[in-house]
Amino acid sequence: MIKNIIFDLDGTLVDSKRDIAAAQHWVLAQLGVHSYKPEELYPLIGKPLAETFAKLLPADLHKRIPEATELYKEHYPPRALETTTLFPGVRETLETLWERGIRLATATTKLGAGTRRVLTHFGIAEHFAQIQGSDNIPFKPDPFIITKILEDQSWEKSDTLMVGDTDNDILAGKRANVPTCGVTYGSLTKEQIEQLNPDIIIHSLPELLLHV
Repeated sequence: MIKNIIFDLDGTLVDSKRDIAAAQHWVLAQLGVHSYKPEELYPLIGKPLAETFAKLLPADLHKRIPEATELYKEHYPPRALETTTLFPGVRETLETLWERGIRLATATTKLGAGTRRVLTHFGIAEHFAQIQGSDNIPFKPDPFIITKILEDQSWEKSDTLMVGDTDNDILAGKRANVPTCGVTYGSLTKEQIEQLNPDIIIHSLPELLLHV
């Protein structure tokens, strides 16, 4: 029986792809790279910044990956909520889970302060027992962020579900030995999610209520 749910943020609870891709696109332009359209960057959302820019920058600019990362960290936060929205049904689903006594947490590549800012902006921060970002800890698919939440909250693995939209979310959950749920409305297609073999697949967040 699921008593606890850990959510990824971007691509799972919030549709932030336009703001994130716009910031990444701006960084690339500062480094003289103009070969991508913003929408071509969507599949990389949720990945660590260094990994993202390693894929986007040509090899001769890889030495500037740290610079690209810092540019993004400066440029994105003031613009993080310009077009970002909750996915349909997210607010109602979280409220229902909370009313049922299911405890919630986040496990996101975003920093904790940025995560809290987004959740507070949409008025849903109060539903989370732990708002965990990736401050000074390994990024998913390393399971550290999940095991940290489990230890901090004294949650049992078998009672806890990891919900996310990327391969890193599903792999982190599997490596932490918790059940996993993949969503098909984020950065990966339904077929790509199916290939990851999560325990549950949903096409909208309200569908989660049918499984817990």
